[in-house]
Amino acid sequence: MKNVLNYLIENNQTITFAESMTGGLLSYELVKHPGASKVYKEGYILYSDEAKVKILGISQEDIDKYGVVSHEVVSQMTTQLHKLTQADFSVAITGYASGKAENKAFIGIIHNNLLYVDDIIFFEDNRREKNIQMTVRKVVKMLHEIIKK
Repeated sequence: MKNVLNYLIENNQTITFAESMTGGLLSYELVKHPGASKVYKEGYILYSDEAKVKILGISQEDIDKYGVVSHEVVSQMTTQLHKLTQADFSVAITGYASGKAENKAFIGIIHNNLLYVDDIIFFEDNRREKNIQMTVRKVVKMLHEIIKK
């Protein structure tokens, strides 16, 4: 994350997060480094469906239709976050860290008006903490790939 932070500072760009299953770990991984206040606009921990609907205006109908952990919902989360914050990078995460038949997460990133969405599927026997950490690492990897373009 330090390299992402340095890129943002050097290029005078901002970043914002809407985290669900990661519960603030992504934000922590950024703000633990000096200089984060220069680029980190704001962050939201939207753990419940209600928070996603209330804060970001996610469609409850789409949550019901596709599931809260879906490509469609993370796309809406990312798009709505970007509209709300106007950050150069808008990042959203929704996922099941454990306890569901299919432990998975979806990650959305908007940069330069392009939406990138990817998913990560966890092994059934992974610990919850490991899945959360893997998701944060996947976000950082995606950010590195976008920055390289």
